[in-house]
Amino acid sequence: MRVRRTNCKSVTSMAILLLSLAVPAWSLAGGPGYGTAQHPDQSVQSTASAQLSEEILKRSTAFFAAPPFMTAENVYDEIVKGGEPGYFVVSLQSRADFAKGHVPGAVNIPFDEITQAKSLEILPRDKKIVLTCDDGHRSMVASLFFNQLGYTATTMPLGLSHWNRASSAAPYTASPKYPVTAEKKEAVAGQGLPEVAGTAAGGKELITERTRAVLTSGRNLFMDRSELYREAGKDGGKGVFVVSIQRPEDYAAGHVPGAVNIPFNQIASKESLAKLPKDRKIVVVCYIGHMAASATLMLNQLGYEAYDLRFGTLGWNDDTDGLGKMKGFMLSMTGDKNYPVEGMKEK
Repeated sequence: MRVRRTNCKSVTSMAILLLSLAVPAWSLAGGPGYGTAQHPDQSVQSTASAQLSEEILKRSTAFFAAPPFMTAENVYDEIVKGGEPGYFVVSLQSRADFAKGHVPGAVNIPFDEITQAKSLEILPRDKKIVLTCDDGHRSMVASLFFNQLGYTATTMPLGLSHWNRASSAAPYTASPKYPVTAEKKEAVAGQGLPEVAGTAAGGKELITERTRAVLTSGRNLFMDRSELYREAGKDGGKGVFVVSIQRPEDYAAGHVPGAVNIPFNQIASKESLAKLPKDRKIVVVCYIGHMAASATLMLNQLGYEAYDLRFGTLGWNDDTDGLGKMKGFMLSMTGDKNYPVEGMKEK
């Protein structure tokens, strides 16, 4: 994860640790709600579909090599207080929520409008875009999409839930401490990628077309932990396919029961994708739900039916050692910094 340095020594130390979590390097047809599903035994994509999948993966690889983050502390010190001109802050809140309170200086682009031409025209090519939202999850979806288009976009972890909880419409809530396991589960390889199709002429246009179709499908990209807990308890969990993108050592220390491990640095490879089913709900689990949000968008762009587990392993069970070396820092982000917010500001 890329995090800007700050004069605050303690925050910088945490940022360095945060960096260590990012290990080097995510048609509609084939996924429910996105078109005509392919037969689950189909293992060969058409030429056009394969080319589109290649385009999606090619434009995602650099992002997954080092997912970009900028802590709330750094945003406050460098941008809000410091006035650093090299940043452009964007709030993905709804217009109503934005009017109630947002990070000072932010421009409002509602999440469901990020693929619109008028929204993309607002974004600068010569500045680092800092994305904020209620909990950080939508910011990571938008971050992947904007970076796929060639922008430089970073995310503020936990969003307004950590910045100023009273202004968040979806703040972090205490972990229910659901069971975790160290039992390893293997994924079966050999499955082909879903069929995807596009009508746009170029790479960026295809990415925008795919993303717009995902966001307008009417299906929520995020799954609450209680829903996954219920799903996992039905018929032995056959209705969901859980993928943990923890580091292998953290997966071994504790993960959501039944999850297979595909480390984050491998999730965008064809070998990993061949382990994913095309006929089941895929639930992606990371540490705090952010990297999984990006992976969820990519998988849906590729035609899978994927969901991001909100707040990830932290929200599932914040006691587990599966949170790895950053456990203390992650727990600290569940607190409220009570930083200032401001009301509506014209674009």
